[in-house]
This record gives sequence, C-alpha cells and structure tokens, in this order.
Amino acid sequence: MQMLNFTHKIKTVLHHPSIIKSIIYGKRLDEIRANLDQVGNYENMKFISYMKQNIPYSINSSHTLKLNRLCSLEDWNNEEIKQTISELYKSNPPSYIHRKVWEFAMGIIAMKRFNKLNDKCTAIGIGTGIEPIPFYLANKVKHVYATDLYGKTKGWNKEAPHTFLDNPKKYAPFPYKEDALTVLRMDGTKLEFPSETFDIAFSFSSIEHFGGKDHSGSLKSMKEIERVLKPGGIAVIATEYIINDKDHPEFFNKKTIYSDLIDKLDSLKLVEPLDLRITTKTLDTVLDWHEAFNRDISDDEEFAKSHPYLLLNLENLLFISVMLVFKKQ
Repeated sequence: MQMLNFTHKIKTVLHHPSIIKSIIYGKRLDEIRANLDQVGNYENMKFISYMKQNIPYSINSSHTLKLNRLCSLEDWNNEEIKQTISELYKSNPPSYIHRKVWEFAMGIIAMKRFNKLNDKCTAIGIGTGIEPIPFYLANKVKHVYATDLYGKTKGWNKEAPHTFLDNPKKYAPFPYKEDALTVLRMDGTKLEFPSETFDIAFSFSSIEHFGGKDHSGSLKSMKEIERVLKPGGIAVIATEYIINDKDHPEFFNKKTIYSDLIDKLDSLKLVEPLDLRITTKTLDTVLDWHEAFNRDISDDEEFAKSHPYLLLNLENLLFISVMLVFKKQ
C-alpha cells in the first residue's frame, strides 16, 4: 500500500508549501508523514462536511435493493441483507459492520436474482483467497473454482496462503461439498479455461490490485471474465471506489470506473444503472485506514463493533466498496 500511494504523496507535497519547507529544512520522516496525514485529513473532513450539508442522501432499508451501487450503513437494517449474512455465516454471523461482509451478501443476492444458484451452474472466483463464498457456492452450484496466486504475492500471504491449495477444508467456516470445490493457483488476468465455460464469475475487492497503467490489470481481468462466461452468465464484481474523486493507480473514481473499465467491455453489460451516491449516514462512519488496518478484527472485536468498516480515510482519499453486476449478452 505504501508503494501504491507514492504518487499521491508527491502530489500532496507539491500542492502544500509547508510540507516542502519541512523537507528542505530536514525534518524527520515521521514528522513529514504526520504533516501529510494532517493535510489529507483536513481536506477529507471538509469534503464530508460539504456533502452532508449540500447533498444529503438516504436509502429506505425496506425498499428492494439496488445491486449496482455503493455500500451504505443503512444496508445493515435491510432484511434481505441480514438474512443473507445469516445464511452465509451460519450460526456465527459477524457482530461488526464491515464492507467485505456487504460485498459477499450483495454478491449472493445478485446470484439469486438471476437464478444462478442451482446444480446446473458452474462458478469461478478471481482473487478469492480464503473467502467464505467458494465454500458457500460449493453447497449451491454444480462446481466452483477458487483462483488466486496463493503464496506467490508478497504481502498477501495472510489473505491467500499457499496452504489453501492443498487443504482448503482447513479454512472452511462450515461443512461443504468437498468434491464441488477446486482451488487453483491462477493469474486473474489470464484465466486458464476455455471460452464460455462458466455461469457465474465473482471477485470481491481484488481486480483493482492487478496492476498496470490506467487500471489495465483490472481491465485484463474483466476481459478474461467476459471471455469465460457463457452468454447469459453474470459477473459479480466488487471493487474500491473513491468518493472524493481523487486519482489513484488502483482504486476507481467517478470517471475512471467508466473510462477504464465499464465502457471498455464488449459483451458484459451492467444489469442496471450504477448509482454512485453515498448516504449521509455512511459519511458519518469515516474511519482512518491506518488505524483500521493495524487492528486485527478477530483480536479487537470491541473496536470493530463501535467502528463500522465502510468508508475509509487514506491520506487524501476517501474510499468505499462499490458493487458491479454484469450480464453477458
């Protein structure tokens, strides 16, 4: 993450003379970094205040869920989402609010709406790590393939350990049909399957990490998903979205999510318009990324309960999950 934000730090430095002075006069690195964080936090809080005052927005939790949109705090009061979370996590649903849980629930809801959860359908996950969805799908579809670079990507060994390849059962959160799940080490930008193989493709906050200029890694992965899906198949994709419209080499903003991704796909079309509005209640949940990242939720559940992990503040960025559901024409 430090390498990925180097460009943004340079831009922030160039636009703030106080930081340039700190560098010229030889201030310590930790002081300069603290100054960077202060500038970013101030700008982000100004943006949030402006949004709350001038563009208030809310979601009625009792209405039918839209699929293609940003995560919102109100979703935890929606019965369909609550029931789906309970179904996914069986008897042990998480007691905290987390955007990844929302991604999984929305993905399952999308698969249900398009009648893909049956014993005639096959699914492929891209960058799945040790997520619970492949185990869930193993009990719902004919076969599911979980793919990732297990153990081969520095910094991601916790999320995608090499041991998962040989013993996925060790990581299963509940009993599943073991013969319905295959785990493969595979590059998400080069899927080693014939065209028109799958009914479902899914990926949760992974494609943005595939590198390349102008999100080309993400696009390569989506093009591969487009290729391996059958006509009528669906792609359920969650990724990171920047609400304050800053540029980032991985995360998307309101321009690049179209120009670098959606508009460059051929046969994959969004199943409904994309709603990029953020609710006012969600704006109130903003959480410092560094603080959240340095805490292990499993070890600090009390912190997690009182700090919804939805909207994250990282230097000059404010980002959250966005769901994209496509159907192949």
